[in-house]
Amino acid sequence: MEYVVIGKIVDTFGVNGELKVTPFAPEEVFENLERVYLKRRGGSYVPFKLKDIRRAGRFYLLRFEGYEDVQEAQQFRGAHLFLPENELPERGEGEFYAYELVGMEVVTDRGKKLGKVKRIEDFGVYDMLILEDEKIMIPFVGDIVLKVDKNSRVVEVKEDLIPLP
Repeated sequence: MEYVVIGKIVDTFGVNGELKVTPFAPEEVFENLERVYLKRRGGSYVPFKLKDIRRAGRFYLLRFEGYEDVQEAQQFRGAHLFLPENELPERGEGEFYAYELVGMEVVTDRGKKLGKVKRIEDFGVYDMLILEDEKIMIPFVGDIVLKVDKNSRVVEVKEDLIPLP
């Protein structure tokens, strides 16, 4: 089973064991969330049942069952939240999750290969594709990203709008 990171615990919140989470997935992933998984250092995933979850600006605040105060919750700071890939809501036609772009080849509309997507970073207004060598960063906006082909694993971008090194 494949697991996908959906957020990161960035801090505790208050004194009742709440955790502040930066989401890496769309809102609908968090809407009916009942449990998440954390990954142990050894590699196994451990489920944590949620006592409650709520939106707080651009963050989510959640509490794990059995962790009722800030001291107990401290141990989770910095941890990533995971879900099994098959539990993510289905995306519509032409929609995809950001993690699906990682590893895709990026080519320009003139056929120039730029490299593979290493990661996606949230820049607030838009996401940024960071390529392997980290010298090329491409804003993920409609005027620049012309096509994403999930089958051939290619992202096509408009060469005239990308600052190339």
